[in-house]
Amino acid sequence: MAELPQTRPVADIFAGAGMGLLLGTVVGLTTTPVVAGIVGALTSLLAVFLGLDGSGSAEGRAIRINALRIGSLGLAAVAGFGLGLYIRINNPLAEPPGVQMARWSEAFPDDPTLAKQMMVFERTGIEPGALIFGKDAPAEPVAATVNATVAAAKSSILYSTLSEFDACHRLNPERLNNTEQTLANYARANAPDSLPKIKVSIEALPPGEQAAALAVAHDILCILQEGEGK
Repeated sequence: MAELPQTRPVADIFAGAGMGLLLGTVVGLTTTPVVAGIVGALTSLLAVFLGLDGSGSAEGRAIRINALRIGSLGLAAVAGFGLGLYIRINNPLAEPPGVQMARWSEAFPDDPTLAKQMMVFERTGIEPGALIFGKDAPAEPVAATVNATVAAAKSSILYSTLSEFDACHRLNPERLNNTEQTLANYARANAPDSLPKIKVSIEALPPGEQAAALAVAHDILCILQEGEGK
């Protein structure tokens, strides 16, 4: 009876480490609920990919656990998780702050304040409350109409909770003192899924009642955000 071919230890380690590094890096890079679905799907595939090797005769098809492959998967997953966290937090692929600032300073040589604002927005996604176009010009309030695709591409972290989005601060009606702009922030590209639904409900109210409803919604969101942090 023919013997089933045995895999080499180096190949087992390489296969397990490669999949573990992929899994760990994906988990470390993002905190969105999508990760749970990805990890679940990968785990199901790993049961077939890693778990069982055939050994012995072709007829008997004896089964054994491949310890090398599973062990290398676990170790590489831990290393990949650390790598993903490092990339997500430090964003090493981005331009150095000095180079980025020099680029914006060249674009606005006569307006250093605006150059700084644009550099911070591009790097962090933090939107200034107003844009200052010159030392003698009044500040212009920022309209929350940033293209959703651009905002998502610039964001290095995908927010999934009220505390990560900082809803209590971003959605404070007193910050912009403008009901329309505040409601627009409820539908930002990186906002939690529940906020656009609140926006639609408030916009369905008569215009005279929207400001009061917005204030109540903000108070509730602050309470929920505070509860998440505990």
